[in-house]
Amino acid sequence: MSAQTDCEMLTIEVMEAYADKYNLSGNKVVELFQKNQVFEKMLIQHEYLHQVSFEEVMEFVENVIADASRELVVYHGTCSEFEKINLNKSHNRRDFGKGFYTTILQSQSKEWAYRLSLREKRNDYYVYEFLFEEVPALKVKRFDRLNEEWLEFIKKNRSKGGLQHDYDVVIGPVADDNTMETVQLYMANILTAEEAVERLRYNKVNNQVSFHTERALQYVKLVRRVSYARKDI
Repeated sequence: MSAQTDCEMLTIEVMEAYADKYNLSGNKVVELFQKNQVFEKMLIQHEYLHQVSFEEVMEFVENVIADASRELVVYHGTCSEFEKINLNKSHNRRDFGKGFYTTILQSQSKEWAYRLSLREKRNDYYVYEFLFEEVPALKVKRFDRLNEEWLEFIKKNRSKGGLQHDYDVVIGPVADDNTMETVQLYMANILTAEEAVERLRYNKVNNQVSFHTERALQYVKLVRRVSYARKDI
């Protein structure tokens, strides 16, 4: 079971307990958790939260909601050194359109950078840590799960290229090696959306946060860059 899937199950338990404790409707709790990026912050602290009691998990969530901060730590893995994000250098025909892609999982970004160094035969690779502040001025799209909307969104961006939406930031699952076969079958009209979603239910999925406009980059600050040397050279 992936960290994201495991965290999704824990989040559902917490949402039910939170709704019961504060006498809130399911829709209200979902809105509250999305607004405060509870799932993303739980995923970052995934290992810690699975070592403590459920009461402590609830306390963590309540503190997240009580905190007015809209900051999110994200990571970018690459073989290149840079000081400033350049959207013009972004690759085309990606899941959420042309943009700068990050993840809230440091291990995922490091693995991607390492695999990239193998493909490009580079000696070193890097993980950049950024702090993203979500503000009301930004138009943010979230996909909380693999569904038909997510599939169609990816199909449009991958088939047409460029930027097929007007969002500043998009957050959701990544179509990686574990899901790409199913996504490609859907794009080729071999699978219906319903069939594809059913198959994707059993896939391990990871998370990505993509930035698509200069306006979004105004709220992304570089924290540090960590370099790694390949040990298999």
